[in-house]
Order: sequence, then C-alpha cells, then structure tokens
Amino acid sequence: MIVITSVLRDEILGAFRELLPVLENGEILKRPYVRGLIGVNEVLLVYGLIGKVESAMMAQALIDRFKPKYFIHCGSAGAINKERKIGDIVCGTEYIEHDISFREKNVRIFKASDVLMERIYDIFNDIKFGVIASGDVFVDSEEEKERIYRETNAEVVDMDSAAIAKVCAENDINFCALKIVVDSSMEGSEIEIKRNLKRLAPFPSAIIAEMLEKHLL
Repeated sequence: MIVITSVLRDEILGAFRELLPVLENGEILKRPYVRGLIGVNEVLLVYGLIGKVESAMMAQALIDRFKPKYFIHCGSAGAINKERKIGDIVCGTEYIEHDISFREKNVRIFKASDVLMERIYDIFNDIKFGVIASGDVFVDSEEEKERIYRETNAEVVDMDSAAIAKVCAENDINFCALKIVVDSSMEGSEIEIKRNLKRLAPFPSAIIAEMLEKHLL
C-alpha cells in the first residue's frame, strides 16, 4: 500500500481525481481517508496533517493501522533558497527540523527514498531536488528566511515533512515529500499564499498520481 498525505484538501485533489475505483471511505483520528486504486497500486489518501506534532501523530497511526510500504507527503511550501520561484516543484532529498537548536549534537537529518525520487523524476523532470526544512513557525521575514537557509541549506520550508520523515525512518518506511512553492517566506507571504494556493496546491499530488499510473510500487 502507498499512503499519500497532505495538510489541506486542495493539496491532495490531484491524486483524489485519479482514484478509481474507490474501495473504502473511513476515518482515522478524526481525519477522513479514502482507499482505492491508482493504476494497479492500492492507495490511501488522507489530509489534515497540520504542524509537526499532528503530522507525526497521524503518520504513526497510519503506519500502525495500514502498514504501508511507501509514504508520500504532498503540498505547498515557502521558498528558502532565493533561487526558488513561485510554482517551482521541490522533491525533498533530506528533511531537517529548523526549529531545533543546531548546537545540539543529536539533530538528525532524514533521507528520502531513492526509489520514490527516481520514479517521480521519471514522470516530471522539471523538478528541483534538495533539503526541506520543517518547523512549527510561519516564516515571513527575510531575517528568519536567511537564518534557516544558512543553517540548513534548504530549498523550501514547511511545517510537516521532517516530522513525517522521522516517523517513517523509525518504522523503516520509504518516504518522500513533494512540494510546490506558493510563497517567498518574506513579508507579505500571507497574500502570496491566498493568491497561489488553490491554483498550485494540487500539482504535486497530480504528479504522484501520474507516477502511480505508470509504475507499480
């Protein structure tokens, strides 16, 4: 089984539209899920993973209940690398929590699944690969943006990917996150998100759906 998650419903619509047939509708920890097929792959779609705590909680619950082989997280993110533009799609190669002190020796970096990265690139090669940094803070200042980039060398920032990556690593589950840039992580980012989110959010999950149509995982 492949689990595909997102924070918002709009971010998982690209995969939901390709889910046929639908085999089951249910609920897990008060979040709705849908199970079905994309191609010949059995897929479970869930949204509502907001922030590091909820993301980790949901990831472990999904792993315990459904025992997936692959776990893919889709959605939106803010640019940290100044070269990243609105609409760029970033596949995370490594995941790190930027709101944990980097003076601590136990800060861990979690790596993405090589298999998933290769399959995604086979479908969509206009993609950026690099670090995704996560933290329970909305980044909307040049100072904070520069600090995170200096400490992590991340392409984008979100509030969820690193927490899911950590849980998957502890459970030996193949993980990858695919994110689209919807804001520049600067002053005025909230306006950018409102303008770009609905239009851009479904693209990463649509890419994953196309990948699952073509490849058996």
